[in-house]
Amino acid sequence: MGFGDEVKETVGKAKEGLGDAFDNEDLRRDGQQDRIEANVNDMADDVKDAADRKHADAKGGFADAVEDVKDKFDGNPRT
Repeated sequence: MGFGDEVKETVGKAKEGLGDAFDNEDLRRDGQQDRIEANVNDMADDVKDAADRKHADAKGGFADAVEDVKDKFDGNPRT
């Protein structure tokens, strides 16, 4: 979770607690919304990171396959 999302999560928890303490439903809901947004942003970052890793793995695998084919044509098979 990025620093901004951690702050938003903490502020959201505080708002929820204050909303409960002062029986302020709007403040409590606002805190919940902050926490949800922080968690959604964190999940989106995780998905992006996973996609980037998959893309890098696929690119590397493709480059290896191209080298294998090239080596076969050159008569130098890789081991």
